[in-house]
Amino acid sequence: MKTTVKIQYFIAVAAFIAAIGFGVAGFCTPPPGEVHDSVLYLIAQFLLLTASILGVGAMFASQKMSIQKKLMKNEGKEEEV
Repeated sequence: MKTTVKIQYFIAVAAFIAAIGFGVAGFCTPPPGEVHDSVLYLIAQFLLLTASILGVGAMFASQKMSIQKKLMKNEGKEEEV
């Protein structure tokens, strides 16, 4: 495994752990049981970073492209009929 890939996976795991840590800390700080909006925003950013490094966004992009290709093929068949 390349060094850059190892670094990316390490960053993804660290960001995921940080998101969980901030979530737990948000519940423990006063007032208990209430998470501030800034903490939720930070958690969302960490999870988004994790997802983008692990390629979750690329999976949806490839599905979108395949759907677009199918639609284009179907439009071409309708015009021929």
